[in-house]
Amino acid sequence: MENSSIKIDIHSLYEILQDNFSIAFLGKVLNKINNIEAKIAIQEFIIDFSPVLIYEAYLFLKSNNLIEENKFYKSKELKNKVEEYRMITAKKKVKESDYIKSITEKMGIILSENVYDINVISSNNQVKGFNFAEYKKREEKEFLEMCYSTNLEFSKVTFKELTGISEIDYNNIINLIIENKTEDIEELEKSLAGNRYSYKSSKLFGDTNIQDDDKFFILYRFNTVNTIIELKNFLNKNKIVIDTNNGLSINIDKFIDKIIALEIDVLGRDIQSLNTEFIKNLGKKLDEKMLNNKKTKAGENFYQLNRKLRNNIHYSKIEELDKDIYCEVVNLQEEYLYKVHNEMENNMHFSLDEEDILMNKFFYYCNENNISEEEIIENYNDYYTQYYFKKYIDRKL
Repeated sequence: MENSSIKIDIHSLYEILQDNFSIAFLGKVLNKINNIEAKIAIQEFIIDFSPVLIYEAYLFLKSNNLIEENKFYKSKELKNKVEEYRMITAKKKVKESDYIKSITEKMGIILSENVYDINVISSNNQVKGFNFAEYKKREEKEFLEMCYSTNLEFSKVTFKELTGISEIDYNNIINLIIENKTEDIEELEKSLAGNRYSYKSSKLFGDTNIQDDDKFFILYRFNTVNTIIELKNFLNKNKIVIDTNNGLSINIDKFIDKIIALEIDVLGRDIQSLNTEFIKNLGKKLDEKMLNNKKTKAGENFYQLNRKLRNNIHYSKIEELDKDIYCEVVNLQEEYLYKVHNEMENNMHFSLDEEDILMNKFFYYCNENNISEEEIIENYNDYYTQYYFKKYIDRKL
């Protein structure tokens, strides 16, 4: 780090360490998971929030003359991509979003037509996610790896700078945490695991009266809400706190609470901008649950207090809430996410019938035989008819 004559609040530096260490920890958790859909869920979480943390850490360090741009970002391309994805995660709204329109067009989603246009990740008919929000991100494997390596290396450097602990001891600490949470990691995997099925968006929302904007809100936001809930449950089972010799701590719980605060802020932007009956009712139910909670001191000020936690993402000033108030805010955060999650679930229907099962067998056959999406589209009627009657396909090569 560059020398600075500016006095830096040590709490800010520890907050940066805590956030990057948390992403590094989740990367290690990811390596212990086998189910591909559970892996994708955590990868999607990392690619959502890692760029936000990198962007904010860079701004803080640069503004305090602690780093130079060419010593922080490995390339200009990485810097631009980090800024792009930070905007997608923290600022993009569903309403009139060019980003969502581009996904819709690339996937060929037509909400009103009887076509197989989405993938649903499900376990025992319980929806775990969709391929909508992940669709463009799945091509960003290299970017995900660059972001993660930035978080990992940055957490190692700040860990050593702030605690004097060597990289070997750093690795021993994080590996010890992973070893002690083996059973919890297995439970996390089960909670996110599922199978992927081709499905019709028109059928998914066929039993509801919600509008198209509501459907895209669900398709786009459901994965993140579901994954955050499961990560919070995972971290709640055993608190991960690393005390250091200067009296400060690295607390992964506080990291996820801040991420939840950010996600609530993002959901709130959608609720304010989407003028539909479903969204207005959702907003009303959330306000009643949060603001009219007479059992807590935090209730009537929930959104302001949540915003304070969210603003710790900027690192310039770390807000420390009273311990009791903090606990109340965190409990209300969970209630908020569960309410949003439940309202989304109540407006979708997933159940495989014979047509769905056959169609998925057809797609699996095509995948196993390396038949591309373009080839399927070009020869769909012929290939599907062949598979329907013969259970194999004579390809047009």
